[in-house]
Amino acid sequence: MSKKSIDRPRWRECCNSEALTLAEQVGVAKAAKELGVYESQIYQWHSKAAAVADGS
Repeated sequence: MSKKSIDRPRWRECCNSEALTLAEQVGVAKAAKELGVYESQIYQWHSKAAAVADGS
């Protein structure tokens, strides 16, 4: 049985900060559901934003 792909929106980096803000306000699980992305994607964006802020 083949896996059906789920249509999910493509996010631009400019929108990631908005997604992270939403996640801080309502929680990662709820934000991911509202945005149609995986929770792990929000965590990846958070890690990337933290690395950029640290200058890494």
